[in-house]
Amino acid sequence: MSTSKNNFLYIFLIIISMVSFIYGFTVKEDSAGGGIKDFNNTWNNQTIFNENSLIDSIRNTKTSEIKDSINSHFPFSYIINKLFNPFSKNKEKFLKSIFILNFFIPLIFFFSLKNIYSNKNLYLMGCLSSILYLSPYFRTSAYWAGMENYGLLTFVASFYFFSNYLKKKINKKFNIILFSLFSCFCVYFDQKLLIVPLVYMFLFFKNETNKENIFLYLITNFILSIPVLAIIYYWGSVISPYDTKSRDLGDRLYLEQIGYCFSIILFYLSPYLLVYYKKVLKYLFNNKKIISILTIIFCGYIIFISLFPTNYGDQWGSYGNGWLDKLSKVFFDDNIYRKIFVYFVFYISIITVFVTSQKRPSLIFFTLFFILVCSIANPIFQEYFDPLILIFLILFFYNEDEINDKFVKFHYFFSTSFLIFMNLYY
Repeated sequence: MSTSKNNFLYIFLIIISMVSFIYGFTVKEDSAGGGIKDFNNTWNNQTIFNENSLIDSIRNTKTSEIKDSINSHFPFSYIINKLFNPFSKNKEKFLKSIFILNFFIPLIFFFSLKNIYSNKNLYLMGCLSSILYLSPYFRTSAYWAGMENYGLLTFVASFYFFSNYLKKKINKKFNIILFSLFSCFCVYFDQKLLIVPLVYMFLFFKNETNKENIFLYLITNFILSIPVLAIIYYWGSVISPYDTKSRDLGDRLYLEQIGYCFSIILFYLSPYLLVYYKKVLKYLFNNKKIISILTIIFCGYIIFISLFPTNYGDQWGSYGNGWLDKLSKVFFDDNIYRKIFVYFVFYISIITVFVTSQKRPSLIFFTLFFILVCSIANPIFQEYFDPLILIFLILFFYNEDEINDKFVKFHYFFSTSFLIFMNLYY
């Protein structure tokens, strides 16, 4: 296909993404499920902050002396809305204001991509960034005032300044401060986004030798970590006391969820695996020793979780675990056959994720981080990964030559199909 026809197609796909995103808001779409329920909790918490002082509201996140604070995230998003969102006191206007803010996140994502991939076709980059509009979880959070998308906003903004830093532009120290600032803000809005400043830390020390820059980076991150450390100290946990108690955080290990974690990551690697299957197969054939080691580890893992099955508790037993758990329950009534199918996918997922990520430590780092999260937090939802992993893979995993016409078109088709399926499912 000629360049002009390709560009026309990309423009068309971008418009489709944007229009569908706006349409979804007008019809109150809930393609990830639970949007309305989550908004009721969000509005409850925002109302507490709107009607009380900041000190009383923050204290309430621990004591619930004013009203139950049902929220697993840090309260900084409610503080931001109280101070800077003039529409936070009216429910309908609040929903619209959060939706409008979310509309611009893929646009900021585009400028971050444009900044790092300056030689790439702009329309191609625009189409790739517009895939974010198709994420069922991004859409549901955008439509129902999910505060976690504030973290995604600061994530894509942080990468813009990080790419400036990598390019060694004139204001290098200024860019160090800004990417540090926005990467730390990620954690303010969503604890699991601790992965963002940790990855930047690895990449920063890999690239930086100037002692002044290193000191500036360390002191900036230390100062910005103080509010988060303070709320963790006050709560006595990384999540609010209400959620710590309801989710039994730290009381037990949920080892079966590690397999589900790998299966979810495999799902989002699917466009890459299907387009670059020859490369992936080459990785597999060239890593027989690693596969053998992983197979032995996997067998031990399956034996252990079979002998000591995960107790999810009465409250969360039927929730979470992503696409694989739901699909297995559709295909199999017999629990033994269901387990065989699930464990087979666990094996494929673990082998594929580790072998595919060779010489690309960012994905290994992402996987190990979420293995830790999945093993102690219950339940684990697919929305914890999406669209975070979409952004993460594009920014840190794919090589520049892999982001081409064929891959972007297939990824767009894959994401559209998933969105349609999720709307039919819910």
